[in-house]
Amino acid sequence: MDKKIPKFSVISVCWNEGENIRPTCESVCQQDYENFEWIVIDGGSTDTTLHILEEYASDIATLVTEPDKGIYNAMNKGI
Repeated sequence: MDKKIPKFSVISVCWNEGENIRPTCESVCQQDYENFEWIVIDGGSTDTTLHILEEYASDIATLVTEPDKGIYNAMNKGI
């Protein structure tokens, strides 16, 4: 019997985190487990956040960047 390997989602929410987002990106990209998707919800950043996220575009399954109503609204969008 073949075991199904569970797939899960990693959801990162951010807004103007250009000075802090890179360690998160590196951490997600360095995982050994491969059966997951990475979803990034950005609240419409106006700093360097999106430029940095573009460097990891090949690893991000879904990137949404638009104004939201705060962190909990962003988390719900990710879900």
